[in-house]
Amino acid sequence: MNPVLVFVESNTTGSGMLAFAKAAALGFTPVLATADPARYTGPAATGVRVVTCDTDSPATLATELRRALGEIAGVTTTSEFYTVAVARLAADLGLPGNPPEAVAACRDKGRTRRILAAARLPSPAFELVGPRDDIDTRVVIALSRIALPCVVKPVDDTGSLSVVLCHTPGEVAAHCRRITSAAVNVRGQATARTALIEGYLAGPEYSVETVGSGGSHRCVGVTAKRVTAPPHFVERGHVFPAPLPANETRILAETAFRALAAVGVTHGATHIEMKLIDGHAYVVEINARPAGGMIPEVIARAGGFDLLDAHLRAAVDLDQLPLPERFAPAGIAFLLPPDHASTGRGKAVLREVAGMREAGAVPGVDTVAVTAPQGSEVRPARSSYDRLGYVIAHASGHRELDETLNTALGHLRPVLLHEFPPIEIPRQEYRTSFS
Repeated sequence: MNPVLVFVESNTTGSGMLAFAKAAALGFTPVLATADPARYTGPAATGVRVVTCDTDSPATLATELRRALGEIAGVTTTSEFYTVAVARLAADLGLPGNPPEAVAACRDKGRTRRILAAARLPSPAFELVGPRDDIDTRVVIALSRIALPCVVKPVDDTGSLSVVLCHTPGEVAAHCRRITSAAVNVRGQATARTALIEGYLAGPEYSVETVGSGGSHRCVGVTAKRVTAPPHFVERGHVFPAPLPANETRILAETAFRALAAVGVTHGATHIEMKLIDGHAYVVEINARPAGGMIPEVIARAGGFDLLDAHLRAAVDLDQLPLPERFAPAGIAFLLPPDHASTGRGKAVLREVAGMREAGAVPGVDTVAVTAPQGSEVRPARSSYDRLGYVIAHASGHRELDETLNTALGHLRPVLLHEFPPIEIPRQEYRTSFS
């Protein structure tokens, strides 16, 4: 029987389902440890074994899994919400993994900010507001040091959920109240009910993708990120490798390595979101897991390097594969709902996405997918969970890639149902230009 590789919960789409098949290809039996098997519709097709257990109880998780599985070769997750549980489980089982305290520091953006500032890394001014604080007083204190507009976000969420650019003290206080009063997020996950107020970093956004073992990290590359205009910051596309000069790529990578050392992350794939402003790299957040947003698939198209495979190899202590000598440009553009999806027309639901065949026929397009189920409610995009689908493409150069993504995405038209007759939304544009 093949050795067992345990996934503690998983993304329900994208990289989560792909990782099961990649574990099997490495010669391991993938096991999904979950508190609720009904959450998942894809595992049956991947051949993954499902074990029902209390994944929200790190103190008992190791005992439950030992009893159910016996010998375990490695543990991992593709879900941001279970990275701390996995680190704790790996430590309890004596398996490869990150120190639990390091992962906990990444999961709490307030702790991350404190650690990076203490390490003298470029950092915005920030302030934390908790559920027991006098919010108006805390906001006054915060805005005595933080210029408006500023960003307000939960310390422990992901996917741009509840990340808002606020322009007035009233907006800051109101959003802090929303965050500190929310016991669970829209995914049903318990929250810390703590808001992070921080200075707005007005600059282009990137992410550094790394793979590490024993405290030594390799930079796989830098991803250029495209986000919607404020007040929300929804990722609408990624390009890998980022069209940057070598010195700026080096600045981002070196700052990412310093940030990983500061928080104590030593192992596996990491996704460090950053901004580059006046030659200085600022860390936005650190994710002790592989990148989401189908970035691993984009990297695979760019040069054949499998980021998920590298993450799984780290989890079971297998040798890493070499990095390609070069990457060709590849990217993803997300199909977003229109801004007026549910404004003044009542509830809107998705009937279909038209233009799939035309988008797939564009030269250079590798994948066209709809991720929103038919009949799902559609609203203007406020987080990554509101995206409707995507296009992945490759090209010989960044300008050609830009044109390919623009053209393919422009063919896709969400058809929405309201209390009125169905309407087709006009074409979208990726609207990325590289100089």
